[in-house]
Amino acid sequence: MANILIVEDEMMNRSMLELTLLQAGHNVACAADGATALAIAQQQPPDLIITDVLMPVMDGFELCRQCKADQALKQVPVILYSSDYVEQQEQQLGLELGACRYLVKPSPPQLLLAAVNEVLAEQQSLTLLGAELELDEEMKLLRNYNEVLFNKLEAKMQELQQTIAEQKKYEESMKAMQAQIIQQEKMASIGQLAAGVAHEINNPMGFITSNLTSLGKYAERLDTYIAALQKSLYECPGHPGLEELDQLRQKLKVDYIISDVNELINESLDGANRVRRIVQDLKSFSRVDQAEKSRTNLNDCLETTINIAWNELKYIATLERRFGNIPEISCNPQQLNQVFLNLLVNAAQSMEQQGGITVTTWSEPGQVCVSIADTGKGMPKEVQERIFEPFFTTKPAGKGTGLGLSISADIIRKHQGEISVESEPGRGTTFTVRLPVEEP
Repeated sequence: MANILIVEDEMMNRSMLELTLLQAGHNVACAADGATALAIAQQQPPDLIITDVLMPVMDGFELCRQCKADQALKQVPVILYSSDYVEQQEQQLGLELGACRYLVKPSPPQLLLAAVNEVLAEQQSLTLLGAELELDEEMKLLRNYNEVLFNKLEAKMQELQQTIAEQKKYEESMKAMQAQIIQQEKMASIGQLAAGVAHEINNPMGFITSNLTSLGKYAERLDTYIAALQKSLYECPGHPGLEELDQLRQKLKVDYIISDVNELINESLDGANRVRRIVQDLKSFSRVDQAEKSRTNLNDCLETTINIAWNELKYIATLERRFGNIPEISCNPQQLNQVFLNLLVNAAQSMEQQGGITVTTWSEPGQVCVSIADTGKGMPKEVQERIFEPFFTTKPAGKGTGLGLSISADIIRKHQGEISVESEPGRGTTFTVRLPVEEP
């Protein structure tokens, strides 16, 4: 049984080492740094010191050097117990400073205890060492010591910098992911709200359209009846109320009403049908149950999206459709509607004065292409290079999140397609989307 002093700044390592030695029957004292350990050893020299190398206040090399320089402690064996970055130069330095062993932690308990027993056995057979290190040897050791410590600290700093960089990258990635999830949840909520509103509008529009149709038929029958009644009256020229009825007919403008009522009903029916088309487009655009892909013609998607965005576009730009004969593709229509809506709204917002937007579709071998071109203010090259980055925006604070084009590009990538931009300051911007006809 020996009195052993453990010097370790990490509590977990210190506790594990202490438990191992106590179970082997040794008396154990502990210190968290070299200075505290030196003070404990000077009060009551131990039979063995096991010390970590890199510690605060005083490291293991300095503790070993000072113990060997102290007449009362120079015969106490020291085992250096280091974790990482162990090089040949470092081990050589520890042995030159007077350490009897250099172990790499974590070592298996049986290996550690074997080394401890070996050192204690050797100590019993050693005689006192009276010779001290010469001054030049001391300076050599100090230079070697400083070099080793510098290398270890430099390695630690590099590791810390790499950890900080990885943590920063991870935080930015999590921030972008969280923002995208929030944006997608927001779009889903808006879609559910729009679908609900569309459903509520669709019901009354149904009976409005039905009533207007019935009213049109009733007006035709009343017109037929009034014409027959008038004909019967004119066939009785001596009827006493005929002149009075003619005057009343002219005063009430019955002839104008009869001719105008049919036109009013037709206009109302046309307006009701337009409302129903808009509601249908809104339901199609915001449909939340289209999680799976379906065969879709992009011309239909664009027509639906234009109807939804028309209120945003009609006061700012004229819109020209150049739809080509394109095949259907397998896609998620709702997600592509969001992409096209974002591109159309961005085109409108780029207009500083009245301009034009051209939506073109065409097919290429194995692909369907869509371009949305505007005559807005355009973008410089440095903006084009960053336009699809999350959180990048050229809009004033509070006017944009910088997520619209980033999410659009992500949707296109998930469809195995690509999105590109061509722009020139003062001459407008063209976004082009290419999507595969068949899934890879």
